[in-house]
Amino acid sequence: MSATFATHTSQVDSLDSIRVAETMHRGLVTCRPETSLHAVARIMAAHRMHAVVVTPVDGTEEWTLVSDLDLAAAFGENVGEALTAAHIASTPNLFVAPDESVARAAQLMREYETHHLIVVDRRHERPVGVISTLDIAEVIAELRGRTAPRTTERADDCGT
Repeated sequence: MSATFATHTSQVDSLDSIRVAETMHRGLVTCRPETSLHAVARIMAAHRMHAVVVTPVDGTEEWTLVSDLDLAAAFGENVGEALTAAHIASTPNLFVAPDESVARAAQLMREYETHHLIVVDRRHERPVGVISTLDIAEVIAELRGRTAPRTTERADDCGT
């Protein structure tokens, strides 16, 4: 396995200099609140992703997110069979705007102990993507990449 780093067209000096829009995953993979957890797991597996956004049924509900950790916890406690996406969706609902800094996204993730934030367009108040801790790790790798020559590292060389 070799490491692959993100490439940014702008000069990367710090997490404050990169906007969420530059590193987030654009678009959403969604499910409805009544979706079974088995179906949520199939969606995650099919798309090789760690989170699925739960769409509101009507205008009174908010967008939420089910992560792979939420799913694992539900099945680890043997309650997954009886629950739906709405039952285990992460709360509080955490949002970040595309024009906010990656540093701000990282701060929110740390404060609320979460690995994913829904990215919401301020103008339309609609989700446009998701940013994860892995996206932030790619930015950090690029920061380090500016100070040291790039190499292709094997996973077992990195202590994993």
